[in-house]
Amino acid sequence: MCSYAFTRGVSAGALTLVVFSSAAAQEALPTIDVAAQERRPTQGTGKPGLQPPNGKLQLDIPSTAGSRLGLTARQTPSSVAIVDRATIESRGAQTTQEALQRMPGVIASDPPGAAGSISLRGFSGTSVTQMFNGISLQYDVIAARPVDSWLYDRVELLGGASSYLYGQGAVGGAVNYVSKIATRGQERNEAMLMGGMWFNRRASYGINKQIDPSNWVQLDVSYKGSDGYMENSHHNSGAGSVSWLTDIAPGLSNAIAVEFQSEQRNSYWGTPVPRPSAGNGTVAWGTYGLPVLDLISDPAIRYKNYNARSPVFDQQVLWVRDIAEYELDAETRFKNTFYLYRADRQYQNVETYRYDATNTLLERSGSFATRHIQSLVGDRLEAVNETRLFGLESKSVVGIDYSLNQQTRNSSTESGTVDTVDPYSYVPIKSYEDNPAATGYIGGARSKLYTLALFAENRLSLTEQLHLVTGLRWEKISLERFNFRTPTAPSAANPFGDPAYFGRGYEPFTWRAALMYDLTKETNVYVSYSTAADPPSGILLTNNAGGVRNFDLTTGWQVEAGLKTDFWDGKGSATIAGYFIERNNITTPDPANTSAVINVGKQSSNGIEVNVGVQPLETLSLQANAAWIDPQFERFDEVVSIGGVSTRVSRAGNRPTNMARWIANGWINWDFLPDWQWTFAARFVGDRFADNANTMRMPAYTTFDTGVSWQILPQARLMAMVKNFTDATYAEWGGSAPLLRLAQPRTFEMSLKLTF
Repeated sequence: MCSYAFTRGVSAGALTLVVFSSAAAQEALPTIDVAAQERRPTQGTGKPGLQPPNGKLQLDIPSTAGSRLGLTARQTPSSVAIVDRATIESRGAQTTQEALQRMPGVIASDPPGAAGSISLRGFSGTSVTQMFNGISLQYDVIAARPVDSWLYDRVELLGGASSYLYGQGAVGGAVNYVSKIATRGQERNEAMLMGGMWFNRRASYGINKQIDPSNWVQLDVSYKGSDGYMENSHHNSGAGSVSWLTDIAPGLSNAIAVEFQSEQRNSYWGTPVPRPSAGNGTVAWGTYGLPVLDLISDPAIRYKNYNARSPVFDQQVLWVRDIAEYELDAETRFKNTFYLYRADRQYQNVETYRYDATNTLLERSGSFATRHIQSLVGDRLEAVNETRLFGLESKSVVGIDYSLNQQTRNSSTESGTVDTVDPYSYVPIKSYEDNPAATGYIGGARSKLYTLALFAENRLSLTEQLHLVTGLRWEKISLERFNFRTPTAPSAANPFGDPAYFGRGYEPFTWRAALMYDLTKETNVYVSYSTAADPPSGILLTNNAGGVRNFDLTTGWQVEAGLKTDFWDGKGSATIAGYFIERNNITTPDPANTSAVINVGKQSSNGIEVNVGVQPLETLSLQANAAWIDPQFERFDEVVSIGGVSTRVSRAGNRPTNMARWIANGWINWDFLPDWQWTFAARFVGDRFADNANTMRMPAYTTFDTGVSWQILPQARLMAMVKNFTDATYAEWGGSAPLLRLAQPRTFEMSLKLTF
């Protein structure tokens, strides 16, 4: 306990080491010319803005994830990381999740049941908010499934409790995916063709063009497909965006942006692990009293997919935004964003596979079909003002956001084992509909979430070197759930039943207060305190009566300290952050009734993050990040069966699932000849557990990627890349069945990028 308290104190009090001369706040991103960005700038120019890929950190462009004030990452008193367009391409990241995956302290995966899965700072699920252009779908672990990265300008990451910015959720942090949109400035035409192993293929095109002195248009379209590295896992997706920016009058502009996505995927739910030996036989995973055992899959089934013959994991998405901006004068600006989102998702799968007692056959179960129809409509109005208060420089934003988020879920009702198969010779000959018990889509429930939010943020310069940054958000949330099935009365097994209708309201108030001090022109330090709120379990939109009916939202708080600096005569930059986070009121089984839950649980995490980028030569860029995380349940029970009797067992002191204590990433970009560049990347993830009992351990892994690019012509670049070139077999994500989602094996790809 003393050792834990000591490390907690050290990490929470650690000052973050970073960053170069403090740049003045910018209101909008500079125009990004990817081709020009990839050419090395002359050292010592001192110009703020974008850095070459995998070199110095992107500290001098505004981060919408970290603040609404237009602060750069350097000016924000929180841990902020940005991966820009050129870096996304340099790393070969083809989806939003691949772009996010190697940011500091992140583990991300797309298991079909929760395709937006992220762990960050010891938290996951609803406790990590994922936004698209600053808009939360309040259903992130499902709705934030990977999207073709061609549509996106950058990915931003904010660590720690941050509900004060974008609403309930974000105990562990927030992610913002920022789309390409019509911009003033340099016109662009670009295209990309890619092909590789597993019949991986991609074709993309984009243009930003000025129509006349007052109008600019942007268009991006992309097709992405693959036969999949697992059997029966092919997919095809199409995505596109179009936007139109108009300068209506001096100081007044309007942008209309539309995005669409369509994906058809044969899903892979995971690879089962043989039962552990016990005496002369085996014992089922999850049996109480098992020691810690490594989850090792059978190499003979490395590429097997035990889903149905024609599984369904499809979605169609439409985004519409209208953004009006008005500059009243040099000090005051207004911005109104109307947004509309609609998604239709379909699932038809057999989702669970377990070895039998002899470890020779697989029992397939979890036959399930569901259709989700989600819509979100809202409007956000905000005003920014720069002035002097009592002689002190002040910048403020205030605003109001109102939205209606509703979802209809129509799910099947079958249960039990589907069949028993030979794991080595399994060939999917049956589709979901061939299961005699399959019911197909049946009307289930509709949930409506009304949210009214008032927010404010301020940066007050107490002196030229000392800045106070504050923010707050008050929300009024109303939840309604309509049950389309036969209502059920409360019982011992289900203390709340499932009524025809129930409603619940919440009024979370979250805030941040931070001090940032400029030690020198190149170095500043900060300390911040922030709060958050999210559901005690599950997701508000899809929870049942027992999960939310009698409970308020959880409360979370974080203290963080850090340092940002430039060093080595401006050739390098770094950030260091130390933090402690606590989340209270999570649900745990009721001591008086193991079928019921009460919200008295607690979870905590403390850690240190380091992010460093160096460009020692004009032809050489180096970047690395590392995170040490110590998450644990402080107070949490789980119901287990011991001798056929359901019993509460404490998991206090255990690590939550899919959380690694150590995560590290590194990159090298070297222009070894004129027009030739070599790229090398490495990733290490420490061991994790697939269950709260911490008996199912996924071993640590290390992967390496490498690639060579050739600038054939000023307008054409050819790139060859090998991902996971040591062909490591490892679990990207794990579930307590146990099912391991095995990651991509060694994969070779080639791409041609054209700019004209």
